[in-house]
Amino acid sequence: MDSATTNEQMNGMAHVFRRMRAAAAAGAAGALLAGCVSVPDARQMREIRAEAAGRRVENLARPETTESGVYLSGPLLLWEAVALARGYNRSLEQEREGREIARGRIQASWSEALPSLDLTGGYVRLDEERTTTLPDGSSYTTRHADQTSAGLRLTQPLFNGRIGAALRAARLYDEWTEATIRAATEAVQRDTIRAYYRAVLSGHLLEVNQTALETAERQLADAQARRRQGMASNYDELRAQVEVSNFRAQVLQARNERDLAYTALYRLMGASPESEADLVDDIPLVMEAISFGDAVRTALERRADLTVAEYALRLQDESVAAAKSRYLPEVSGYVAQTWANPDPHDSSRDEWGDEWQAGVQVSLPVFDGLDRRGTLIQERARRRQLEIALRDTEERAVSEIRQAVLSLKTAEEFAHSQSRNLETAREALRLVEAGLKEGQNTPVEVMDARQALTKASANYYQSIFDHAMARVALQQAMGLLAPDALPDGPVLKESDLSDGSAGSD
Repeated sequence: MDSATTNEQMNGMAHVFRRMRAAAAAGAAGALLAGCVSVPDARQMREIRAEAAGRRVENLARPETTESGVYLSGPLLLWEAVALARGYNRSLEQEREGREIARGRIQASWSEALPSLDLTGGYVRLDEERTTTLPDGSSYTTRHADQTSAGLRLTQPLFNGRIGAALRAARLYDEWTEATIRAATEAVQRDTIRAYYRAVLSGHLLEVNQTALETAERQLADAQARRRQGMASNYDELRAQVEVSNFRAQVLQARNERDLAYTALYRLMGASPESEADLVDDIPLVMEAISFGDAVRTALERRADLTVAEYALRLQDESVAAAKSRYLPEVSGYVAQTWANPDPHDSSRDEWGDEWQAGVQVSLPVFDGLDRRGTLIQERARRRQLEIALRDTEERAVSEIRQAVLSLKTAEEFAHSQSRNLETAREALRLVEAGLKEGQNTPVEVMDARQALTKASANYYQSIFDHAMARVALQQAMGLLAPDALPDGPVLKESDLSDGSAGSD
């Protein structure tokens, strides 16, 4: 080969390299530019949030069902509030998306057992062609500079030790997801019942304070009239004015607490904040004797967090099995079809040709830098952690049941005492008001009796609320907070003692 030919080849290769570098630089610049354009900066993000805020504020101002939630008006029963929360609560919507994740995980797990089909293609430009000269002086090309190929490859796993573990883990994850959704649903139901009764309680407290304010205003007007007649002192009038101011402040506070309670309830139900629902159900007072033994047995069978912990432990068992499978050989069969230019059967032919092949592949890792051993140690340690967590969850369940049973008993006693105290306060106010008319008692004593009645009324309604929530807490601790389990019914039914099945969402 003479020097002219060599120089020509070198110049050609240099031209090819320059084009490759230019293409690579253009590709990198394009990728960088695309990345910069696709990511909003701080100013663009503020504009995005400003548009979202405008739409949100517009929806909030509309008294109808919008993206801000379902608009509610008119009577609203407790079970309706619970049903709305179970259907529209944002947290539950997020949890329920876990079902799609579980479905995708089940489908993905089949990749360990099902065949895979790959389509490949490639192009290679070699630096030079190779030729062979025959004795008669003729020559032919043995290697062409342009190499193009395409192919299909079907691979079927035959054995790898992970197939069974992957399929079992996917099914377990599906059950774990359902148990997690059930636990979240029970928590939302408990919060909704609490918010509903909190709103009812705030309405009662507002009525109590409004009644006290109206009575105090009448007392002030009476004190002013008696002072003008010389039958009362300036102190009596000033004392009545202070009484009115105090009750007016309590009314404002009670009204604010009622508004906050309704706002919290609407949010839990996924309802519009502009809703105007009328809560129909009052706070029930249902007395029921529950034995600690029955409550603990039911809790250990029914609680959603125990089910979650059990499934988590079994999931980790499959992770340990998958880690152990890395010590086993992997066997797979394959069939491949290739189309190439030059012909794969004769590289000297600058034409398209094809070939196929089939075979079995076996691989057994001999040493991987202690990766398998380290992974197995980690998975076994995680399993021990989950085993301890399961025992801790059981102990926490027993402790919560004990506390819930004691709290319910205390709440019952407190409700009984406040009921008697309320009757006593009413009778005391009646006697003092009668004594005031007969001149035996003073206006100050009437004010004191009225304040005592107001406090007794507030304590009574609070005791009813605390008792109802103690029952709800016990229901949840026992794993019995199903959609039809409301505080006006028994906590523990006969069917709960005989049937060990747990409810689900």
